[in-house]
Amino acid sequence: MKKLLLALCLVMAVVTVVTPAFAEELWDFHLRGVNEGLAAGAVPPAGFYFINDFYWAPSYKLYGATVNGSYNSSVANSNIKLAGYVDVPVLLWSSGINLCGASYAAAILQPFDFTNLRVNTTEFTNTLTQGFNSWESGNQWGAYNTIIVPVILSWKLCDFRVKGALEFGLNDGTTSPGNSLAGGPAAGNPFYQIGGAKLAGRDGNIYAWSSNDNWQITPNVGISWLHAGWNISADLYYTWYTKDTDTNYQNGDEFSADYTITYTCGKWTFGLGAAQQNQIQNDKFNAGDGFGYISQPNTKAANYEMGPIIGYNFGPCSLMFTYNFALETQNEVGGDWCNLRLVVPLGNPCPIK
Repeated sequence: MKKLLLALCLVMAVVTVVTPAFAEELWDFHLRGVNEGLAAGAVPPAGFYFINDFYWAPSYKLYGATVNGSYNSSVANSNIKLAGYVDVPVLLWSSGINLCGASYAAAILQPFDFTNLRVNTTEFTNTLTQGFNSWESGNQWGAYNTIIVPVILSWKLCDFRVKGALEFGLNDGTTSPGNSLAGGPAAGNPFYQIGGAKLAGRDGNIYAWSSNDNWQITPNVGISWLHAGWNISADLYYTWYTKDTDTNYQNGDEFSADYTITYTCGKWTFGLGAAQQNQIQNDKFNAGDGFGYISQPNTKAANYEMGPIIGYNFGPCSLMFTYNFALETQNEVGGDWCNLRLVVPLGNPCPIK
């Protein structure tokens, strides 16, 4: 069974971060679909593991636009285009300690992201006095909020594995509405920041944030059925966001899930993955007018996607590639994406006895 667990690149209760989102806070805490292919309910044999996800979304669009005077949450806004790359290095410790019948593990992540944002500034003439059909763009590297996972517990129940975890996102990213390199959000368009001569003291480019200006708390439950090479898993997340005190904005709570059906034969793994994201409530904003935090219409996001999985176990390292096709997106940026996951066992230099 240990060989099967490693071949499936087991765990990562953890790689949870950053998928671009709509409204003030650009990034979703859970990088949707990133855990496809993993046995969501299990942890690997005792030891340290280095995990790296290379996540690329080359052609995201913002969904939610007004058509013929009516707002439609599923129509792409042709004035905003986003390409994003996220690198997620993870250090995971599977302790070998047994707590209440469960195997204990912990992890820490420090994601980095690159964004290329293109905006047709014609739509925003109240802020930029540009010519008709004028496109501006900007590239930015940055560090996302550090994520710590102090508790991962996995129970074995015959062929089933059940995992519970608790994750925290720290408010320490490099660029956000609170610590922007270029100055602050465009008036009425907090999805991005603007620089240039039109707004004094800024550098002439348009950027997407690299991180959120809030704290995040996410409980996580994973369930897996592992039998004769089969892995059928569901990884479930619920995220709470604190208020952004710099912009008086608060993201709505989100539910996310990654699903896996794979079969491992020898060193190869083949299968199908799917993911969903559903914002439970609208975002809220405090305009400072005495009415407090007010629900913002058309900010409740939803995303659904699906695609193939292929993996190879080099022994001891392993690689897994996932490609997801966007099925439906509402009030959110969305599109096809791919992910390459590397898992490297680092041994167990400090075994628990």
